[in-house]
Amino acid sequence: MLRKPLTRILPLAVLASLLLATSLSSRAAGLAGADFGLCSEPGSEHSLREILTPIGDENTYLDANESEALQNEIFNFRGDVLIRRSGREMESDSATYNRTQDTVRALGNVRYRQHNLSLLGNSGYFELGNDKGEVETITDFRLPEKHGRGSAASMTFESRDHQRIKQGIYTTCNTGNDDWYLHSSDIRLDQAEGVGAARNVWIEFKGVPIFYSPYMTFPLSNKRKSGFLAPSFITSTETGSDIRVPYYLNIAPERDATVTARNITKRGLQILGEFRYLSPDSHGQLDLGYLPNDSSQNRSRMLVSYRHSGTPAPRWSTDVNFGYVSDKSYFEQLGDTLTIASTTHLERRAETTYREDNWSATGRVQAYQTVDETLPGSSRPYQRLPQLLFSANLPQDTLPKDPLTKNPWGRNAAFSGEYVHFDRTNSLTAQRIDLQPTASLPFSTDAAYLTPTLGVRHTQYLLNGKTAGTAYDTRRTLPTLSLDSGVFFERDADFGERRFTHTLEPRLYYLYVPLQDQSNIPVFDSGAQGFSFANMFQTNRFSGADRVGDANQVTLALTSRLLDGDGGQEKLRASIGQIHYFRDRTVTLPGGAVDTVVNSNIVGELSGNDLVSHWSPSANFLWNRQQRQIDTAAIGMRYRSDEKHLVNLTYRYQRGSLEQTDLSALWPLSRTPQHQWNAVARWNYSLPDRRTLESLAGIEYDTCCWRVRVTNRHFINNTVGGSNSALFLQLELKGLTSFGDKAYRKGLEGLIDSSTFNR
Repeated sequence: MLRKPLTRILPLAVLASLLLATSLSSRAAGLAGADFGLCSEPGSEHSLREILTPIGDENTYLDANESEALQNEIFNFRGDVLIRRSGREMESDSATYNRTQDTVRALGNVRYRQHNLSLLGNSGYFELGNDKGEVETITDFRLPEKHGRGSAASMTFESRDHQRIKQGIYTTCNTGNDDWYLHSSDIRLDQAEGVGAARNVWIEFKGVPIFYSPYMTFPLSNKRKSGFLAPSFITSTETGSDIRVPYYLNIAPERDATVTARNITKRGLQILGEFRYLSPDSHGQLDLGYLPNDSSQNRSRMLVSYRHSGTPAPRWSTDVNFGYVSDKSYFEQLGDTLTIASTTHLERRAETTYREDNWSATGRVQAYQTVDETLPGSSRPYQRLPQLLFSANLPQDTLPKDPLTKNPWGRNAAFSGEYVHFDRTNSLTAQRIDLQPTASLPFSTDAAYLTPTLGVRHTQYLLNGKTAGTAYDTRRTLPTLSLDSGVFFERDADFGERRFTHTLEPRLYYLYVPLQDQSNIPVFDSGAQGFSFANMFQTNRFSGADRVGDANQVTLALTSRLLDGDGGQEKLRASIGQIHYFRDRTVTLPGGAVDTVVNSNIVGELSGNDLVSHWSPSANFLWNRQQRQIDTAAIGMRYRSDEKHLVNLTYRYQRGSLEQTDLSALWPLSRTPQHQWNAVARWNYSLPDRRTLESLAGIEYDTCCWRVRVTNRHFINNTVGGSNSALFLQLELKGLTSFGDKAYRKGLEGLIDSSTFNR
C-alpha cells in the first residue's frame, strides 16, 4: 500500500529553486505580484488534470495493463501503470512493489501529479515505511500557478522532513525559452525547521551569468529569513558608481534589521543600517548612515534618523522623531532630490498624548538641528522645552425641543490651553501661557445654518534676557466674535444621459477682534498664514499665539457642487470667495506694514473626480483686485484609465518668484502576444529661469518571464542650482527577484514621484 509518495517533498524542492537567488524576508519577498499576463503557454503533456481521488482518502487505487504476483510478496505492474491516493497521482511504464520491504520502484516515464505540481522523471524508488527514496533524471517539473518549470538530476528523500536535490534548474519562461534560469548543484531542505541551504548557486540571463554565491540559506515558507537581498546599481555625476549590497537580519518575529554596504566610487565605502520593530502597541524605525572617510572631503560623515509611534496604554499615545547629520552638505551630496538637499533644520521631538471622549492633553519637547551652522541665531527656530497642550470640547447640549416648534438651537463650549517654554542660545527666552475658551449657539436645519461664537484669548509671557523697552511680564487679553452662516440650494440636473444633483451653497462669515497694540510682544513661533479659501474662515490671520490679528470683516463665499444622481458622490466642486474689511489691519509682525486695502484678493478653487471619464481637473488662484492680476495660481489635469495609462499636467505660478510646468506620463507604446514596451517620463521646467529642474525618461521592455527598465534622470540637487545626473538600471526576473534601485519597487509609476528616490 503506497504511503504519501512525494506529497510533501516536491513542492518544497521547487520552491527552493525558486528562491535561491536571494534570502527572502519582509523586505525582499520576491515579486509576489509578478505579472505573467504575457504568458500564453497551454501547458505540457503532463500538466495538471482533474484528480478523482479526494484528499483524505487513504485507500490506494491501482490500474495497469498487466500485473504479476511472485510468491504473494512482490507485485509487478506493466503498461500504463496508474496509482492514485489521497489527491495524488503517479504514472509509469512499469512498477514493482515489495510488500515485505514496503518499497516501490517505478521505471520509465514516471509522472507525478498533485495540486499545482507535476513532474516527469525516468525512475523512482521509495521506502514507504520510513519516507525515504529517490527520483532520478527529473526532466520536467511544473508549477502552473507560478508559471514555473525546471529539471533536476535527482532528488533524494532522507527522511520525512529532509530532502536533497542535485543539479536543480528553475525558470518561469515558456517551454523552449531559456532567457533566464537558476541553477544549484546541491540543495538541502529541512522542512521541520523551515530552512534550506544551497551550494554553488548561479543565475544566467541570456546565457550570461549575472549572480553567483558559493553558499546561501533560504526559507521554505513565508517566514522571514536572514540573508543577502538583491543588490542595486546606480551611476550618477555626484557619486559615480553606486553599488549597494544589503544583508537582512531576522532578529525576532517583531524585530528586524538591514545592514547595507554601499560602495561609492567618488567617496568610499558607506555603511547603512535600518532597524525596525513592530508590536501591537508600538512601531518604529532607526536609520543610520556612516561614511568613515569621504575620500573627496577627507572626513567622516554620519546620518541618524529615528521615528517611533505607540499606544502604551488605553487612551495614551506617544510619538518620537529625531534627526541628525554630520554636515550641511550631507543631503546635497549623498541624497537624491532637491527637496532633501534643501533641508535646513532636522526636527527632534518627543510627545505623549492622553485622550478622553471630550478632552485631550499633550506633553511635548521639541528641538531642531540647524543643518547649516553658518545661519545666524536669529534665523534658527526656537526650542520648546517643554510644551503642554490641553483641549476640550463639551458635548453639544441640545435644548429640549417642543414637538410643535421643533427648536433647532443647541449649545456648544470648547477650551484650549497651552504652556510652553521657548529656548534658544544667545537669544531672548520666555515662558508663555495661552488660554482660549469659546462658546457657541449653533442653529441648523436641512437647508441652512447659523453659528454665533464668542471667545476670549488670554496670553501671558515671562521673559528672560529681555531687551530694552520689553517688560518682564507681558500679557494680552482679547475677545473674539464670529458669526458663520450659510444656506443650501439644490436642483436636479441632467447632462446627456447622466443625472446629477446641482447645489449652490452661499456662505457668509463675520469676524470681529478689537485692536490692541502688540508691538511689545516678541515673536517666538508666529507667522502669517497663507491666504487660501479655507483660511478666510479662520479667527486669526496669524499662526501661533504671539499675534492676534485685529479684525472687523465679513467673508462672502459661494460653493457649487455636482453630485452623482445615483450614488451621491461628488464629481465637481467650485468655490470662490473674498473678504471685505471695515477697517485697516494694524497688528503686524515685526517689520510689517499696516494693511489698508478694503477688499481682499479673490480666492477660487476647483476640483473634479471623473466627471468626464478618467479625467480629474484641479485649480486654485488668487486674483489681486487692486493690480488686476493673478498673484498665485495652480492648474492641474490628471488622466488615468488604468494602472498603465497615466498623464499628469500641472502649471504653478507665484508672481515674482515662481512659474513652473510639470508634465509626467506613463504609457504603453506597443504590445504583442510575446512582449510589450512601456514608457515613463517627467519634465519639471522653470519658465523664468528657462531651465529644467528635473527630467526623467525611462523605457520598459516586458516579456512573459522577465522585464528590464532603464531610466535616466537629471535633477537640481542643491539650492544654488547645482545638478546631478543618474542612470538607473533594473532587471526583473519574474517569480524570482529584481536587481536594481529600490525606487522601482512601485514600478514605473513610482518613478514619476521623485520622492521615491529618497533613501
